[in-house]
Amino acid sequence: MGGDKGGSASAGQTEDPEAAGHDEFLIDGPAAQRFWDKSALGVPQSGNRLLLSAAEVLFCNRHRNLALPEGWESARMEQDGITDLLQEAAALEAVRTPGEKVVLARNLESLGLPDTSSESTWALRWARDERVKNGPPDGELRWVEASEAIDWRELHEWASRTAAADRIPEVLIVDNDLDVTTYRLSSCDPTGEVSHAEADGGDASPFSGLLADVLARGLLPRSGFKYGTRWRLYDHPLGVTHAPYLLQHEDEAPSDWAQVCLSARMSTGVNKTWMCGFEQTGKWCYLAVTRPPPDARWSNPTR
Repeated sequence: MGGDKGGSASAGQTEDPEAAGHDEFLIDGPAAQRFWDKSALGVPQSGNRLLLSAAEVLFCNRHRNLALPEGWESARMEQDGITDLLQEAAALEAVRTPGEKVVLARNLESLGLPDTSSESTWALRWARDERVKNGPPDGELRWVEASEAIDWRELHEWASRTAAADRIPEVLIVDNDLDVTTYRLSSCDPTGEVSHAEADGGDASPFSGLLADVLARGLLPRSGFKYGTRWRLYDHPLGVTHAPYLLQHEDEAPSDWAQVCLSARMSTGVNKTWMCGFEQTGKWCYLAVTRPPPDARWSNPTR
């Protein structure tokens, strides 16, 4: 079982969950109290019961010895399909297995916990050694399919709101094999110390507006061809330091999350920050996609 050990069943399986509406299930008895107290799973109900989402039920089945409702998987597949649920469960498992506490956005109001910064947020994350009632969350989470199209403006708005709430914007990308990888987003304000006289402008076409903003920020653009981007950006004159940024205009940026993973991972490998630049209401904005530190790279447990 990975690091999320709090509340694992001591022996045997708990009783079957009871359906309580679409994709919600009730459990009772000692397990209900334990799941909430140790792991902040579900929403406590009267009568020492606990309301779990379908994804939480799947997680508890795998990590808490909770039996699945008889015939439920077959019925779910016939009625609504099961792919989205399995992907959500994979994302939940990726964060919870190391011990982090994850409270779904749909449960926050019922639990009297802080709200999300955006409707796009799927869940809030607390560190493994924190209790959700005792302090603010560390991060806001959303999960996406690897093939899902990207809206850079919406992502920038979400990341900005999340950071303003003093939380880390984290995206869990789930592929067709239910493998999960994590990336962080941040609204970036890159600046440098390169004078206009030292910067010759690089390749101006066809993104002259973005180039002009880069130069105004004191950055020195050079071809990013070998990194698969439009530009690499230096924040000091050539020969002083390596280029800390890779920049792609939104028109040339990855169109789905699988492509973003490749770009961001490659950038991390060469110690650079990958950014997408776009213009919004007359202002150039930069969204950085970065790999988290090793102790926060939520991914599936190895089996």
